[in-house]
Amino acid sequence: MTVAPAAPLAHVFIGRFDLAVPLPVVLVGAAAVVAASFGLVYLLPPREGAKPRRGPRVPHAVVVLLQSLAVVFVAFLVLVAITGRQSPVLNAAVIAFWVLTIPLLPLAHLLCGGMYEVASPFALAARLVTSGASARRREHPAVDRLGYWPAVLFLLLLFWFELAFKPVPDTPALFGALAVLYIVFQVAMGALLGEAWFRGGEIFQAVTSLASSIAWLALVRDDDGFVRLRRGFDMDRFLPDLPGRQALITLWLAGVLADGVRVTPIWQAITKAAGDFSASLGQLGSGARTLNLGDLALDSAEILATWAAFGVFFWIFTWLAATLSRRSPAEVAKVVAPSLIPIALAYLLAHNLTQVLVIGPMMWSAAGAGAQAATFMLTQNASHLSPPVIFAIEVGAIVLGHVAAVVIAHGRIARVEPDPALAVSADLGWLAAMLVYTATSLWVIAQNITTGD
Repeated sequence: MTVAPAAPLAHVFIGRFDLAVPLPVVLVGAAAVVAASFGLVYLLPPREGAKPRRGPRVPHAVVVLLQSLAVVFVAFLVLVAITGRQSPVLNAAVIAFWVLTIPLLPLAHLLCGGMYEVASPFALAARLVTSGASARRREHPAVDRLGYWPAVLFLLLLFWFELAFKPVPDTPALFGALAVLYIVFQVAMGALLGEAWFRGGEIFQAVTSLASSIAWLALVRDDDGFVRLRRGFDMDRFLPDLPGRQALITLWLAGVLADGVRVTPIWQAITKAAGDFSASLGQLGSGARTLNLGDLALDSAEILATWAAFGVFFWIFTWLAATLSRRSPAEVAKVVAPSLIPIALAYLLAHNLTQVLVIGPMMWSAAGAGAQAATFMLTQNASHLSPPVIFAIEVGAIVLGHVAAVVIAHGRIARVEPDPALAVSADLGWLAAMLVYTATSLWVIAQNITTGD
């Protein structure tokens, strides 16, 4: 296996290499594993749904500790972003948020779900402002009508800031100012509408709820306001069926892979064809703060196009599964959409792995360093990583995520479809989606690291 000149992998340079076997063989093998998992779920004995248990009460000191850590972290982000060094790679707040928090916060909720909901600094502030009244308002008709759509809007803005509108991640002070506005808005909405707002209106609670829905351990507030530790799988515990749920899941899935799409031959051809148009849009600003309007337009189009492609793909295979099971597509969509969550989490790990390993340590090591020293640190961090090992971890994560998706989809379909023959038909329709998702995602990931294939 020969190492070739460096090329970007998930935001950073760590080098390219030749696969020991052709990439198509890797794709076929991964698809075979996912397909085999479909057969295995039928070999396992049927499991009855576990009855919900109250679970042991979590000590109040633990809850206070989680809330304190959340408040300190948010204060750290704002203060360091606004008052710290204004070079993004030298600003600890920028690294802590864009490099570490975005991928690691949802992934941490695989270990124990509900941690963010319990620790939410915005919900805590709303309780303080309203003297606890917001905590007593668990439901609100307006919030139920909005569903997850506010979170969809905020997630779209988050991806746009990260991938297209570069002044936000590249200008720590601007990032800090937007963070203050977000804090004020969330606290005000929580105080006005109660804690029901945060379920679908606060982006970090919405995203961590997606991850929490497939966690075996979870922290949950009971009707009396006490936090309890629940055991067992219950997707509906954190993810009620509200308007916008499918849009939120497909957007999250698309956003994770959006900047990976730009290195594929398809998008490069589109970029080349649109070159004259994008160049004609010109620039705003000057010097280091120049904003290329052509790049902004192309990057924005890429985010929307990727989301649209995932959405169309989702509904095509939903229609296929619905046709095979003789049910409506809307009904099947509600059932199968949550099965995309482990796929999104697998992409999140695979796509951000090198960014976390290479740029993440800069949060501490770059303190007081100059730009030249920081560049040397990044190069050193990248040189310690093995491209073949990284690719193997990515492949393993994606395949495991798709296997989990197959199992989850099977379990959810079996719950709502009493006819075994129709349930198998729906499973087969959705399995086709899993196989195409597997091959496509691995192909996108491989563009950045493998040569020749």
